[in-house]
Amino acid sequence: MKKLLMIAALFTLTIAGAFAQRGQGGSKEGQPKESLTPEQRADKMTTRMTEELGLSEDQKQKIYKINLDNAQKREAQRAAMEEDRKAKRAEMQAQNQVQNEQIEAVLTPDQKTKWEEVKKENRKEIQERSGSGRGHRGGRGSSGGKGSSGSNI
Repeated sequence: MKKLLMIAALFTLTIAGAFAQRGQGGSKEGQPKESLTPEQRADKMTTRMTEELGLSEDQKQKIYKINLDNAQKREAQRAAMEEDRKAKRAEMQAQNQVQNEQIEAVLTPDQKTKWEEVKKENRKEIQERSGSGRGHRGGRGSSGGKGSSGSNI
């Protein structure tokens, strides 16, 4: 039963760390996204469409208005999604804190000390895996696996 509880806790900490890493944004290449205002995005898109499609001045103004309206809506949606992510992350952190308190209430002082060491090692492994390999699936290749985690405690 204790082993099962320990495995469940380790799994939860690992998953929580993985979810925490996702919320850091950036493009797929690991470069920060270019943050443009909705007006800048609409202007950029309209300029590109004007060049590619040869829009008249009247068409350009109408297209800009359409692009601006949609860019503003997308900006509001992004902001709402970010707030949802923050709320869910805070909820997960609170849930993990409760779980930790419940686990520690069952453990002896020696087990608590060892448990803290295990959690610290898990956090370290998660940081190492997410370091320079962020944005690429598979991390750093085959050496980034979990195979050696049990012997370093």
